[in-house]
Amino acid sequence: MRWKLLILSLLISVTVNGQGKGCIPTREEYPFRDGEQITLSLMYKWGAVNTEVGLAYIDLDTLRFNGEPSFHVNFRVKSAPFFDLFFKMRENFHSWLTIADLKPLKFTRDTYEGGYTATNLYNYDWPNNVIHADVNFNGRGDEHYEIPLHECAYDLPALIFYLRTMDLSRMKVGDKYRLSFAIDDTIFDVVLTFHGREKLNVRKMGKRNALLFTCSVVQGAMFEGDQELKFWFSDDGYYVPLGVMAPLRVGACWCWLKQYKP
Repeated sequence: MRWKLLILSLLISVTVNGQGKGCIPTREEYPFRDGEQITLSLMYKWGAVNTEVGLAYIDLDTLRFNGEPSFHVNFRVKSAPFFDLFFKMRENFHSWLTIADLKPLKFTRDTYEGGYTATNLYNYDWPNNVIHADVNFNGRGDEHYEIPLHECAYDLPALIFYLRTMDLSRMKVGDKYRLSFAIDDTIFDVVLTFHGREKLNVRKMGKRNALLFTCSVVQGAMFEGDQELKFWFSDDGYYVPLGVMAPLRVGACWCWLKQYKP
């Protein structure tokens, strides 16, 4: 299991057997705007070990895509300088979305993980319900894929902002919502479970009002089966990612909000 799957699982996870209610209910007004910046701290915890291994940056701006006003999301992950000596990691995701309804238009990924490289180029073809995907692993050349597409399908940056448009007035504890998540040459089913409100003690920020979601962790080299990934959004109308906990075979990976600029 490469680090890319761990980073992706910090914000969502994959399950193939859950039954959801469909796309998560959304509201018309957005809790974010041009210029928003989010910084997340990536932590590894095992017993007394609790250390920051990297940072993730999520920046939102607006621009024109094919002549139309659109959102542009830049999601970057960078390993800490000390860990660069052992496993240098750089992830750079870009996503373009319609302002009207947050439909993904284009997605790019540029990854370096300890010598492993990968690139993605997605063009969303909504009239034909397909993603035209060019994928390159370790410089072996582009491979083209036609990935089936439906209304609940997103790439990683698009999914983060889509979830933040949730309409709590139409959600209740125990509800499950089914989405799809695309990366590389594959699209995964994603089932989210809403657990309601609770107080979360955010690292270096103290207690915050939070909305808790869980989903099953995909079993693999780093994860045990039948475990739950937990993640929290702020319960303040902005729905900013506050924290994520991903259980590993040894220890756990945490992601904490470090800085937020609306």
